[in-house]
Amino acid sequence: MTTTVVETNIIELLAKIVAQVDDQNPRRPTGSDLPCSQPVFGRWISDCDFPFLMETLALSDSVFKQEFPGIKLTQQERALFAQLLQKHCTECAHCGAKQTADEDWKLHVEKAFAEHKDMVAQVLTRAAVKP
Repeated sequence: MTTTVVETNIIELLAKIVAQVDDQNPRRPTGSDLPCSQPVFGRWISDCDFPFLMETLALSDSVFKQEFPGIKLTQQERALFAQLLQKHCTECAHCGAKQTADEDWKLHVEKAFAEHKDMVAQVLTRAAVKP
């Protein structure tokens, strides 16, 4: 079995697992029909998955510099920026809805993986031992 076939099988399995949980928990609207009160912040929130953005901004300086060498912000500056984004989400209905939707999606995917942990582990194990 080729690497591409294995990767495709894993992706298909993960998509099925998430879809099963998705059918049980319909998502709320994202608030995209509402205007953003501060588009400079709103663009960051609209363009990025909110939990991923917060986790990225919280990286240590050494990891952040390695992953994003062109962005020269210290951990303290990134923490301040993260606080500003979070504050904006409490004040802006559009971005608050996007933040909530992103956080709900993250929990949804984590739940799907937890409910099917054994199956996912088996597929990943088989994929790891295939040449």
